Amino acid sequence: MKIMLTWTIEPGCYDAVVKYFLDGKEKIPKGMKLAGRWHAASHGWALAETDDLLAVYKFTRQWQGMIRFVVTPVMDDAETAAVLK
Repeated sequence: MKIMLTWTIEPGCYDAVVKYFLDGKEKIPKGMKLAGRWHAASHGWALAETDDLLAVYKFTRQWQGMIRFVVTPVMDDAETAAVLK
């Protein structure tokens, strides 16, 4: 399953997020793969692949209080076409 993660840095947390990220403290949980990640000044997007939604929760929870996430299951064109048929 593909999961689109959209995030926004909470007000006043920019420096803490930068430090956490640059210090390599982020952990990708077992069973979850980041297919890609894109950054803007105060927000960003990532595409994760997993069949374990608990892994997505574990991933987002480590940023609790610093980043607000929107988690959306998504499908590519081929998957969508199969559903529509």
